[in-house]
Amino acid sequence: MQAEEPSKEHLLSQITILQKQLKEVQNENADLEILLETITEHSTNLENQIYQKNQQMLKYLEQVEKVTAAAAAVENDCFEQESLNGVAILSNELGQLARVFQQMVQTVKAREQELAQAKEQLEAVLDAVPGAISWMDAHGIYLGVNRRLAESFNLSPEAFFGQELGFFNQKSQFAQFLYQFLASQQTAASQEIEVQGSESAQYFLIAAQKYQQNNAAVTVGIDITERKQAEEALRLAEENYRSIFENALEGIFQATPEGQFIRVNPAMARTYGYDSPQEMMATVAEIGSQLYVDPTCREEFQCLMEEQGEVKNFEYQVYLKDGSKLWVAENTRAVCDTNGKLLYYEGIIQDITKRKQREEALQQQVAELRIEIDKTKQAQKVAEIVESDSFRDLKQKLNRMKKRRGRR
Repeated sequence: MQAEEPSKEHLLSQITILQKQLKEVQNENADLEILLETITEHSTNLENQIYQKNQQMLKYLEQVEKVTAAAAAVENDCFEQESLNGVAILSNELGQLARVFQQMVQTVKAREQELAQAKEQLEAVLDAVPGAISWMDAHGIYLGVNRRLAESFNLSPEAFFGQELGFFNQKSQFAQFLYQFLASQQTAASQEIEVQGSESAQYFLIAAQKYQQNNAAVTVGIDITERKQAEEALRLAEENYRSIFENALEGIFQATPEGQFIRVNPAMARTYGYDSPQEMMATVAEIGSQLYVDPTCREEFQCLMEEQGEVKNFEYQVYLKDGSKLWVAENTRAVCDTNGKLLYYEGIIQDITKRKQREEALQQQVAELRIEIDKTKQAQKVAEIVESDSFRDLKQKLNRMKKRRGRR
């Protein structure tokens, strides 16, 4: 059976539908073109924005690299502050960071300069100190010494750095003292040590002090050799003086200006009749009233000491323990301190009683001799008168006068 051909109306209807679909496709195509144009324009803007962002990022990275390079330059001690000027003018966080960095570096440089000046001043002070100074860690490793200490060993200060205590002599008193100090709980200590030199021994007073929470220590050594020698000389002098004081035949004493004995030697006690110096010092509480027979002699003694500061061969009578009297000769001087303040009197007493007795006996003999001489002179004068011509004439006249009276 032959197929029925579509009618005209059907075809027109189909055409109309197709035209409608075509129009819709055209409209959609136009929309797609508009959309494509919009997308293309937006893509171009986005690319431009991305490019600009990339450029900004590159510039930012360059600035970050400058800041990083500046940090490396600071570490290598070759930083120049002007290298961050271009970054520091920015108002963003990186600019603020650059400004802070510049200020920080400037502050650090100033502090480093101040520290260098302080270190230079400290080194000058340490080198000027008249003593050996060293500092070390808690294990006894030298961190430094001053020039005086280094020169005493004919070394440079740098030669000590990193060396162990006593590297030149482990058995030295200095090393032993410091090892004990570092191992102890003490924060400060001092000790006198002896160092044997090529010719003679030297003596030092070592003072040690811990710091940095006891992780380090500093020591100062003062040469006290002259002081030790002076002390030894003084000790020998005191021994010699004590020997002379104790064994002298003359009485030796020290007394206050007010009249109290400070010291008396055995000879002094024996001279005054006491069994011991202790007994005499305990008994005689006031020299002027208890020992002087004539109080005016004590007054004269005080005046001479005030005017001259000494008396020589000052003779007077004293009372002994038993009340008897004795003649003494005194040589005494005033002892003062460095400011001239009177401390005490120091003197020597000699018993001159026998000499005084001999002098009195001699004076008695002289007086008696004078009497004899006077008698002899008178006899001689009488004899001379009797033998004279005038006496003979007078005698003859008297005889004649007697004869005449007899005749009468």
